[in-house]
Amino acid sequence: MKVLANQNVLITGAGSGIGRLMAFSFAREKCNLVLIDINKDAVDAVAKEIASTGVKVEAYKCDISDEKNVAEVVSEIDCRFPRMDIIVNNAGIVVGKSVLSLTMKEIRRTMDVNFFGHIIFIKHYLPQMIQRNAGHIVNISSSSGLLGYPNASDYNASKFAEVGFTEALRMELKKFGHSGVKTTLVCPYAIDTGMFTGFKPLLLNPILKPDYVVKEIMEAVKKEKSIIKMPFTVSLSLFIKLFPPAFSDWIFTRMGLGNAMDNHVGRIER
Repeated sequence: MKVLANQNVLITGAGSGIGRLMAFSFAREKCNLVLIDINKDAVDAVAKEIASTGVKVEAYKCDISDEKNVAEVVSEIDCRFPRMDIIVNNAGIVVGKSVLSLTMKEIRRTMDVNFFGHIIFIKHYLPQMIQRNAGHIVNISSSSGLLGYPNASDYNASKFAEVGFTEALRMELKKFGHSGVKTTLVCPYAIDTGMFTGFKPLLLNPILKPDYVVKEIMEAVKKEKSIIKMPFTVSLSLFIKLFPPAFSDWIFTRMGLGNAMDNHVGRIER
């Protein structure tokens, strides 16, 4: 099992939700932390609380959808943390509108934050990881990256993209002899962090507790698991998708997937 002590860890979306909880979890493992969030007050508060425990931590305000802003921030980070061992791409947004209700600006924003913003950090830190043949990239996707549903088309698209990118990256690293660089793809069901307030849970699928999700992520990192899906019923959904759409759509509708996002009022930024 991987020892995390003294590892340099960068977490995006660290000001709230599971990003915040992961920051505290890595701090308990005696990691050095770089915390990033669009909300400066929130991420500063997390960093201050962690610093009080004696852990080395720095916080940065950054809009990860803005490539120029990211370049400026990582340039500063590189001066203080020349080596990055683990990056956790966690920042994300949920709009919760139908295809016709979404504006192109909203769709682009979702893709920029949930997908392209993650890729920017990977492209920056991957070369040094390959040079050392060591490092770990953790991409927080979603079960929504495995199964589409109404009023979440942009979110689904961004998470499907992350799933495909991470799978391709994992195989490329092995193909070109960089197997020391690990990837972990995280595909959880809806989490009780405020992002999915109003989401109607499906039959047999209660909203996940943040502490449980973070515990599973930390275990996956330590054991260098390539992918985790939670809960186990996510895998059941993938089995149902093997059937013709007319049948699988009927099953998912009966489970409540068609109406799950009808009353969504969760916050936009994570």
